[in-house]
Amino acid sequence: MATLDLQNVTKSFGSAHVLHGIDLAIRDKEFVVFVGPSGCGKSTLLRIIAGLEEATSGRIVIEGRDVSREAPVDRGIAMVFQSYALYPHLTVFENIAFPLRVARLPEAEVAAKVGRAADILQLTDKLHLKPGQLSGGQRQRVAIGRSIVRNPKVFLFDEPLSNLDAALRGDMRVELSQLHRDLAATMVYVTHDQVEAMTMAHRIVVLNAGRVEQFGTPMELYHHPATRFVATFIGQPNMNLLPAKVLGADASGLMVEFHGGHRMALPVDASSAKAGDVVEVGIRPENARPGAGLSMKVRVLERLGGVAITYGLMADGQRFCAALPGDTQVAEGETIGIEVTPADAHVFDANGRVMQRRMAPGLAA
Repeated sequence: MATLDLQNVTKSFGSAHVLHGIDLAIRDKEFVVFVGPSGCGKSTLLRIIAGLEEATSGRIVIEGRDVSREAPVDRGIAMVFQSYALYPHLTVFENIAFPLRVARLPEAEVAAKVGRAADILQLTDKLHLKPGQLSGGQRQRVAIGRSIVRNPKVFLFDEPLSNLDAALRGDMRVELSQLHRDLAATMVYVTHDQVEAMTMAHRIVVLNAGRVEQFGTPMELYHHPATRFVATFIGQPNMNLLPAKVLGADASGLMVEFHGGHRMALPVDASSAKAGDVVEVGIRPENARPGAGLSMKVRVLERLGGVAITYGLMADGQRFCAALPGDTQVAEGETIGIEVTPADAHVFDANGRVMQRRMAPGLAA
């Protein structure tokens, strides 16, 4: 397959600047997911890679070759769209074979390539059917099969599961991950669903307003978010953010005070902070547990068996979510104590940038 490099890619539509200097290096056989909210530029960036949109500036390099000015058909890519775009009057076999027919390949080669793709996608017994006789997941597999037979250098997927119901999306995530392993292909996948990103990607590109917020493995983004945006976008339920006043900073970290008087010593690099500053302390719901410290009034309780998702308000009215053990004795309307290990907290400055953690044993709330 191939490497894919994006070098200072920008895109503007008149005075509207959509992409701002995107630099990415995607490795051979890597599964990379572009994720971000609607309007962040992820689909536009994918279409630029495919050649369906022209970059305002910058370069697209596939396997060491600049393809920025080449037509889509000459780039060695295949794209699977959100809509299946199948021909309803053709069988599954002919839908998959269509690009091979256009290329005028011999019939024996067409049959062999379609047969291999159908085998990989578990469509062998469906080749005689037409799209109207298939389920949504099967139709999406046919669209993927049409890409496989082209033997591209890079596969591009533009939100291919968004039209499927929740259960089928889960099944298709597994199938796409298995497909990647079977093909050993370079794949770039666009989604707004962070669950898809976390479960399938080798590395994730988090996009926000046309800029790369962070590029790393799923667990790097989860444990070490670079910005407030990444921290709240990655993880389910979302990270809690609580404002806190800086009481002091030294070589060991940061001492902060929350509304209500609870204090916490946080093992972070506090070189840029001073007494009186206001920071935001990020706490993931799964890192909160019953105990002394913060106080939350429970408003909604969702018991999911092994976990109880607890939504409530802190003393200052800030919303807070805690993922507690499923058998925790708590009721809606009750006020409970929440305890957090300082080393599990994330601290963000006024610009939304994370303060790097220090490995400083002995700090306690």
